[in-house]
This record gives sequence, structure tokens and C-alpha cells, in this order.
Amino acid sequence: MKLSTKTVASLLVVTAVAAAVPGLSQITISKKRRESQFDKLLSTHDRKGELRAEILGISPHEFKQLSKKMTFEEVIQACGLYSKRDFRLALAGCLRNELLQRGWSRARIETYILTRAPRMAAV
Repeated sequence: MKLSTKTVASLLVVTAVAAAVPGLSQITISKKRRESQFDKLLSTHDRKGELRAEILGISPHEFKQLSKKMTFEEVIQACGLYSKRDFRLALAGCLRNELLQRGWSRARIETYILTRAPRMAAV
């Protein structure tokens, strides 16, 4: 994973908040299209789709092709996950493992999430 440790940690906090309270991060762009702040943040940091493709068990190229044809929810379901929440839980696990590989302890990860999650939920 080519993301910085700070980015991985921030994505983990946002993922934990988004997975814990479904619909919290929804904002209305138009009547037809709703986009989550979480999804927007994830797509910003994962521009090439490598992280999302890794979670879904497909190649980044295949993810990009599917994303052009289907919505993200349809891509998730096509890859075997039932909902966005399941994807977010899998993403949280992947990000935790990445931080553990980078030398963070489980206690440090939990402290980081518990410290920053209330700030994210308030925004």
C-alpha cells in the first residue's frame, strides 16, 4: 500500500465512524444522486482504486472497468459482499492490519480511533 501512515490512520478513523453509524456521512448533492463524505474521502486517497480492489479481491484495472459500468454498491455486490457496511468493515480490518505492519500497537490504534472518532462524528 502506497499511502502514508497518517492517511491510513485517518482513513481508519473515518471508516470506523462510517461503519458504526450508517447514514451519518450522507450529504445530498441532488435528488437523484447521493454521495457519502466517506466515499468521497476514500476515492480521493485511493485514486487508482488499488485499496478498494484489494478489499474486493480483484485487480485495480478490473475495478476501474467495473466502476465505469456499475455503481459502487453494484460492484461490491458483484464481488461477493452484501452491502457498503460489509465493505467498510473489511476496509477497517485491512487498514488496522496495515498499521500493525507499520509498527503500531493495538492499544495505540484503539486510542487513536477513540480520540478522533468523536470529532469526525460531530462534523
